[in-house]
Amino acid sequence: MKYIAWIFMFFLLSACQSQDNDNNESAAVVNDSAQNDTQAEVADGKTSPLNFQLTNLSGDVVQAADYRGQWLVLNYWATWCAPCRDEIPELVRFQNDQSNVQILGIAYEDASVEKLQNFAADFNVNYPLLTMDIYDPPAFAAEGGLGLPTTIVYNPEGMRHKKHMGPIDYKGLQELIK
Repeated sequence: MKYIAWIFMFFLLSACQSQDNDNNESAAVVNDSAQNDTQAEVADGKTSPLNFQLTNLSGDVVQAADYRGQWLVLNYWATWCAPCRDEIPELVRFQNDQSNVQILGIAYEDASVEKLQNFAADFNVNYPLLTMDIYDPPAFAAEGGLGLPTTIVYNPEGMRHKKHMGPIDYKGLQELIK
């Protein structure tokens, strides 16, 4: 009987040790995941300056760092979005009137560059329009697709300042920069 108790204790301890190893492996996976999330957050302007590289309609790479020293307004939009279309004249006018602000329109749709270029010409867009993979958006841009249009402002140091969901007008843009 004593022998059976020892065998039972051995299996019990082995099971506990195996469970501890499983927990350690799970913890390592969670920590790796948290580290990846932290790295993604680092570039979004919340904990350190916004950092991205996207392509404009000419095929040139545009980086957030190109606009350090001025206010950066990211406007997420789509050609099919009626409120987005309504706010474009306000964005155009605001871009014309501001010297220390740069608006960047980020197309949050799967559209050809030619379609976006035609749209920009039809609406007299005077600020760069950028494209991205909407099926795998960069971490900083995922929030922009939660509702269109969405406008997020970053201060001259690249840190997130304010966010506005829905259409915005000239006065609303002025308020976002304050």
